[in-house]
Amino acid sequence: MKDPALGSVSIVGAGQTGTALGVALGRSGAAREIALYDRDPDVARRSRSLGAGDRTVERIEDALRADTVILAVPVSAIVRIVDAHGRTLSPGTLLLDTGSAKRVVVDAMRRSVAPGVHAIGGHPLAGTERPGPEGADAAALSGAAFALCPVRDDPEAVRRARLVAVAVGAEPVVITAEDHDRAVARTIGLPHLLAFALEAVVRRADGAAGALVGPGVRGATRLARSDPAMVAALLAANAPETRAAVAELRAALDPLVARLDDEDALVAALGAAAR
Repeated sequence: MKDPALGSVSIVGAGQTGTALGVALGRSGAAREIALYDRDPDVARRSRSLGAGDRTVERIEDALRADTVILAVPVSAIVRIVDAHGRTLSPGTLLLDTGSAKRVVVDAMRRSVAPGVHAIGGHPLAGTERPGPEGADAAALSGAAFALCPVRDDPEAVRRARLVAVAVGAEPVVITAEDHDRAVARTIGLPHLLAFALEAVVRRADGAAGALVGPGVRGATRLARSDPAMVAALLAANAPETRAAVAELRAALDPLVARLDDEDALVAALGAAAR
């Protein structure tokens, strides 16, 4: 029987993203086995109970002994793990992460992972606002973009990372780390900031505002139900591009505000903004 394409898989971090990937990979049959590691053993056990893996391991060193290693932890933790353990990985291992910022991760992989290891940055754009294993939604990976950011000239890393993305039902998008971070600051970071800011404005308004919340506000503030620690980590990891995105938003808002007393001009400005 032909060995599954990904061989043995270890997922480091059994929270929302790690659990979703584990469930999807398990269903795909692309992995010979899936091992789960989390610094909180209870999280790993809960993830396994949801079908994300075949077994759990208690030491990160054991988790790193696999054909395919997926780091599904916050960006700061990814960088720490790569710097601490990157040189211990066996040649031929595929090292893929799922962090929301890629430049800092790719830089860490370049400095700390030996060339014989197939390292590549990754980011599946299929998260939910619910933290932990119970917030995982493997179905959300179907058709989702899965960014892949090469670390060095390594076609094998790209080929195998594509296999991971396709196995979970996602669409692989090969992109530089710089272009990735520039894009997600605007498509992920900025919407999260706006949701929390709008939620704060509504909550600080007088009593009538609370009684007059419609679907528009509920939809616009949905992301404010996300774990604040998770969102803060997402934003901080990509702070320079997030600041640039906020500046662009202000520049886009100012002309609209300036036309509030001229309905015809406002219609034209809104129409131009939406095109």
